[in-house]
Amino acid sequence: MSEPADIFDSEAEHYDRWFETPEGRVLFANELQAIRLLWRDEFRPALEIGVGTGRFAQALGVESGIDPAPGALRLARQRGLRVEVACGEALPFASGSLAGALLLTTLCFAADARTLLREAARVLRPGGHLLVGDIPADSPWGREYLRKKAEGHPYYRSARFYTVDNLMKYLREAGFAPVGFASTLVRSRPGAPEMEPARPGLVPDAGFVCILAQKP
Repeated sequence: MSEPADIFDSEAEHYDRWFETPEGRVLFANELQAIRLLWRDEFRPALEIGVGTGRFAQALGVESGIDPAPGALRLARQRGLRVEVACGEALPFASGSLAGALLLTTLCFAADARTLLREAARVLRPGGHLLVGDIPADSPWGREYLRKKAEGHPYYRSARFYTVDNLMKYLREAGFAPVGFASTLVRSRPGAPEMEPARPGLVPDAGFVCILAQKP
């Protein structure tokens, strides 16, 4: 396993419990609202790439996922998900077999973001949708995680954070056309999150952005 996968494998239960903390509950709820502005039930069959412990997939009704961390997948199975140990850069799915895919705070932990996006494009059928949700590197939240990375935080020391421009470039290189956007964590700041409505579009300084992209 890669270093990020190894950390999320060994620390799966600790990581999952964070979502039950006051901060974790607020961040999860805010991010889920932004995702739901763009995600549709008709994007099925669907897969979450980097499903982790399965909290987002369960909330969104996405039944399948892959992740390189077996410890995280044990918890995802307890949530009733069909999951498989695999890396996003080599998806165990036939070409054109899916209508939807999710990458939620996953590209920043990928060994090769460009290869992962090409794989997502491969497994989607023509007209299929990919939703990328991530933390922009140049937002207040992104700068906080970059600070943690520099300090050697075990979750973030191998992470790579991208700007929205980076993400858009990589999506287009993989053959996707961006068709929708949503933002949250605009008022919230690191260490002091608050509930706030998700906003359509790309809002400057948003700490979490969603890009819905379509395969032609």
